[in-house]
Amino acid sequence: MFKIQRFYLKLLGLGLFSGASFAANLDCMVKPEMYVELSSPVAGTVEALLVDKGDHVTKGQAVAQLEASVELAKFNQAKADAETNSDLRNQKVKLEYASRNQTRYRSLFTTNVISQIEKDKVETEVVLAGIELKKAEERKKSAILALDLAKAQLEVKTIKSPIDGIVIDRYAMPGESVSDRAIMKLAQVNPLRVELIAPTEYFGLIQAGMEVEVRPELPAKTVVKATVTKVDQLIDPASGSFTIRMTLPNPSDELVGGVNCIASFDFATPSATKTPTPPPFAPQTAAPNPGPKP
Repeated sequence: MFKIQRFYLKLLGLGLFSGASFAANLDCMVKPEMYVELSSPVAGTVEALLVDKGDHVTKGQAVAQLEASVELAKFNQAKADAETNSDLRNQKVKLEYASRNQTRYRSLFTTNVISQIEKDKVETEVVLAGIELKKAEERKKSAILALDLAKAQLEVKTIKSPIDGIVIDRYAMPGESVSDRAIMKLAQVNPLRVELIAPTEYFGLIQAGMEVEVRPELPAKTVVKATVTKVDQLIDPASGSFTIRMTLPNPSDELVGGVNCIASFDFATPSATKTPTPPPFAPQTAAPNPGPKP
């Protein structure tokens, strides 16, 4: 009798016979939140790969560089054109001179020193100088827009990561063309996604927003909290099950994707729904033939 009590206490100490052991447990799978087949928006040749398989990357980090000597030359030319202000300064000086000249000629015209024709000529020069200044300002704006275009064309030659994650595989090597092909594959591992298939008797017991204890295979002896994000509202009639998806925070990247796990819910295991068994088929005995009447 005392041996049984000691064994029971030992199970309690190990947590193998606690209240948690009566919780509903379901097999699940830990997966990356998403996979990204990273490609280039423009055709080109790989000049350098800046990350290797297994490296962690952050959103916006450069992971590959395409050959961009032509785009770099165009950018430098556009930058020089946009930073040039000599034409604009020249037209401003011309307008200022024409305006001063106009003031002097108006004064001379009031004293009848110059004719109407000469006065009109000076005033026309002011108008033309103003038009030329506006043209110079428009050329300046066009040069700035051309610089933005050249900068954009140069930037697309640098391939950047759209997510925080890890590099799963590299598909292209330096010198290879990336037209209509992926360069590398990335996986987002924070958060992770937990998926499981639950039998019909769990339907209605699991709701979005519930916290669930998850025990992944790796790292061993790890217990983490996941949150239910999606519960399918349709039951597969063939298998009598439905799918549940959960999100699992992984800020320190300690957890890994692609491993099996066990999800423990905060309720007892529901009893399986039983389909009524039809009564066994009993063939009816045929009535005896009375035979012909005498």
